[in-house]
Amino acid sequence: MAESNEPIAQIFPQPTWLMDADYNVIDRNAQAEKFEKNYVISMEYAVEVAKGTCCAFHTDKRACKNCPLENKWAASEGFPITFMGRDGISYEFFGKLLKNEQNWMLEISYIDKPLESVGKSMLTYLNEARESEQKRIARELHDGIAQSIYSLMLETRGLKWTPVEDHQQKLQAIDRHFADVLLEIKSLATELRPSILDDVGLIPAINQFVEQTMEMTGFIIHVIVEGERNALSSRGNVVIYRSIQEAISNALKYSGENEASITVDFGQKELRVTIADEGKGFIYDPYHLGFGLLNLRERAHSVGGKMEVDTGIKKGTRITMIVPYKEGSA
Repeated sequence: MAESNEPIAQIFPQPTWLMDADYNVIDRNAQAEKFEKNYVISMEYAVEVAKGTCCAFHTDKRACKNCPLENKWAASEGFPITFMGRDGISYEFFGKLLKNEQNWMLEISYIDKPLESVGKSMLTYLNEARESEQKRIARELHDGIAQSIYSLMLETRGLKWTPVEDHQQKLQAIDRHFADVLLEIKSLATELRPSILDDVGLIPAINQFVEQTMEMTGFIIHVIVEGERNALSSRGNVVIYRSIQEAISNALKYSGENEASITVDFGQKELRVTIADEGKGFIYDPYHLGFGLLNLRERAHSVGGKMEVDTGIKKGTRITMIVPYKEGSA
């Protein structure tokens, strides 16, 4: 180890990386070197998670813009993060991104001690995120939409005291304000539920997502639909659509391949959707799930379904979401 690393090793007993203002690594301690030998670490990914510009709750950065945890990762209490071990298993860690004069320091702590000390796990963060999101929506309804409607009510009542010759101008202003409120409601509704599912249905929505993804990324996605089509519940449609988005995003980032498939199989009692790639694969451990798989499993459970994972080192990955047509009947 070079002498320039010794001060870091003395001050920080955990794996620590020193970065410049642009987040380029300029130094690391011995613990960090050992960490890099045992785990697959992307500094760009770690920094994005720390800054709140990338997370496992969402499949794209547009969704992350409204994440209730955005900009909170850099707080002193840190942030949860997963890295894949050289054995192919994903492991949970706890990180801190600290500013030191003109430089940044990224510190990664092992889960057995640091998470016990702060009393938080990834599942805790997931639950807190959902609770925070519900509070955010409640605030938007109260502070935004409710106030706008109240203002419109006052404007409408005010017509009684407005000269008749000014009614047309006043009504035009009220009409514009109604249009603004409608856009606000549509925007909030889209966050809660993809409107495309209501507009065109599940299969066309999947096809549109696939076409947009291929156009933007060049990633090839095959869609296969089997069986006689049957209708899922409204929540079931959302679960399948969001799960496909997340699984394809993971294939894009981690498979190392440029191709994947989505098989939608309509069975007699349930819908089975399999997202598959022939990429790197990993060793699946249901007791050590990262954010992505944990989120997929919880989505399935929320509608009485389940998630199945078939993978292995250099064997590709197959993630199957099984959702009953009637919730809770699986």
